[in-house]
Amino acid sequence: MSTEFVVKSSDSLLLEKATRVAREFAQPYAGGEVVGIVFLGAIARGYFDDAADIDIAFFKKQASEVPLSAKFIEVEGLEVHCWLSDYEDELASPWDMAKRWTFSHAQILHDPLGSISRLLRDKVSLTTTEKRRLLMSGLVLSEWYINRLTRLWVKRGNIISAHHMFHQGLDYFFDMLFALNGELVPDMKWRYYCSERLPLLPRGYREGIEGAMVLHSFSAEELERRQGSFMGMWREMKPAVEREVQMTFDEMKQVV
Repeated sequence: MSTEFVVKSSDSLLLEKATRVAREFAQPYAGGEVVGIVFLGAIARGYFDDAADIDIAFFKKQASEVPLSAKFIEVEGLEVHCWLSDYEDELASPWDMAKRWTFSHAQILHDPLGSISRLLRDKVSLTTTEKRRLLMSGLVLSEWYINRLTRLWVKRGNIISAHHMFHQGLDYFFDMLFALNGELVPDMKWRYYCSERLPLLPRGYREGIEGAMVLHSFSAEELERRQGSFMGMWREMKPAVEREVQMTFDEMKQVV
């Protein structure tokens, strides 16, 4: 029997309160040594519930001081997380995928010179090279972990390791799905949740993922069942990736 996927709705009143608290908290810092202020996380995504907090990034001028009293501050029963960094340092340093995805949903509060807008344009876009790499590695390595390394561990006599390979394989599959949709790969906490909202997905995506994730027992029969659920989705997406990359799966294997 299928598990029901239920996601609690955003609390509109709580979102309104959190947005007000965030603006009132951040506004006094808008000026002086602060180059820009950005809302992240729940407020920026427009989804707030009783487990959410307020994330605010402050970009200051290099070597300047900004009187933020603490990194975590409670205001009206809501936790405000303050992320303070030098604008010049952020401009010069590389951002990893998780940080880029977080800032791709940013809501800019203060940016008088357009510096933050330019920073985000430069940092968060998914490049053609990255997209191609994620597509190829996602297609090749998801199949390798789930269909091949699992069999290797069965042969070696460790069925738990065989089933464990699914975790890594599914992560590569998610990478491929986001890249195929032209999107950055979300932070691990949001990865599956956001994947459900992608426009280009295998048919019966929820049921297929559930079939691949659910583990009834550590057995070779259960491994075969999980592989069947996953490989149905994988085979459906394979032609789309091959068209996008303009290489066959076998050619990708030689590169990856």
